[in-house]
Amino acid sequence: MAFDRPITIAVILFIILLLIFFLVAPKYHLFKEFQQKIGEEQAAYDAKFAYYSEIDNVYQQIQAKKDIVDKIGSAIPSNVAYGPLVYFFQKKAMENGMIVRGLFLTKAAPVNPDSALKEIGFSLDVLGSYSALKSFMASLEKSSRLFEVTNISFGSSGVSSAGQLQALQIYPFKLEVKTYSY
Repeated sequence: MAFDRPITIAVILFIILLLIFFLVAPKYHLFKEFQQKIGEEQAAYDAKFAYYSEIDNVYQQIQAKKDIVDKIGSAIPSNVAYGPLVYFFQKKAMENGMIVRGLFLTKAAPVNPDSALKEIGFSLDVLGSYSALKSFMASLEKSSRLFEVTNISFGSSGVSSAGQLQALQIYPFKLEVKTYSY
């Protein structure tokens, strides 16, 4: 039995084409779909990796500047503690040569109804000289906490203190001071 060579080659080629079309092509399409899914997953992974590495970089920068962040935290603290504020005012007044006659809480309310930021107002009645007032105001300004002096009123009659070589004029001052807290 003799086979015709061109017909045999054509039949074998046809069978190979059928096998490729029915067996290899579906697997190739399945392979392409899996390859596309892997590419999408790799892109999602790379995006998450970049996001978390950026968060880590920002965290490292914040840790490097922790003292500055702590100063910001002390400028507007998260708790409303009146005792330390009163002590601070008394201490700074004494350091600058002033006498605190009275210290009154005038306001403790949110800045806006929908805001968590609270405004705390104090009225300070102090006695001292103008230079003592100036240094007291400078110490408030240099403080890490945010203080805003909204009003200063003073009396015109000064009391001379005898016993010193020069007459030191002592005046009554009233300061309205605002600070903030969360």
